[in-house]
Amino acid sequence: MLTGYQINNQKKGNKYGLFVAFVVFVFLTITVFPVSLHAEKNTHSFGSVSLGVVDVTYLMEHAPQAEIASNQLKSKFQPQEKALAKALDEIQSMEAALEKGAQSLTVTERRRKERELRSKKRSRSRALQDFREELRFARDSALDDVQKEVFQAIDTVRQRLGIDIVLQDYVSASKRIDITQSVLAHLKQKLLNSKEPKPPGK
Repeated sequence: MLTGYQINNQKKGNKYGLFVAFVVFVFLTITVFPVSLHAEKNTHSFGSVSLGVVDVTYLMEHAPQAEIASNQLKSKFQPQEKALAKALDEIQSMEAALEKGAQSLTVTERRRKERELRSKKRSRSRALQDFREELRFARDSALDDVQKEVFQAIDTVRQRLGIDIVLQDYVSASKRIDITQSVLAHLKQKLLNSKEPKPPGK
C-alpha cells in the first residue's frame, strides 16, 4: 500500500514526465518537420524534370548524313588511291625485272635502274603520306559536320517532345525515354526535305 507521501511523489513524477514529453515534442516539431517538408519540396521539384536518353554512337553510324559524307570522301579520294596503287604495281614490276635481269645487266645499267627504283619509291612514299594527311583532315571535318547535325537533331526532338534534359552517357534506361529512333527519323526526314525541289522565287 502506497503512503500519501509516495502518492504525491508519483503524481509529481508523472507531471514531470509529461512536461519532458511535451518539450521533446515541441523540439521535434521545430527542427525535424521543416526539414521533412523541405526534402519533400526538393523531391517534387526533381521529379518534375523530364529526362531522355540517346545513343549518339548509333546515330553517327546509321544517320543517312553519315553515309553521304562517307560516299563523298570515297569519291574525292578514289583517284589518289588508284594512282598510289598503280605506282606500287610499277615499283613491284621494276623490282621483279631488276632481280630477273641482274646477271645480264652491266654494273652501270644496274645502278641506273636501282636509282630509278629508289626515286620512284621515295616519290610514292611522299604521295602516300600526303594522301593520308589529306584524308585524315577531310574525314575529321566531315565527322564534325555530321556530329553537329546529329546534336541539332537531338535538341530539335528534345524540344518537340518537351524533354528538359537528354543524357548521352548512361548505363541502362527504359525504352520509354530512349529518343534515339525519333532522332534518326528526324534526320532522315530532314534529308528528304533537303532533296525536295524548292518553289521558284525562294
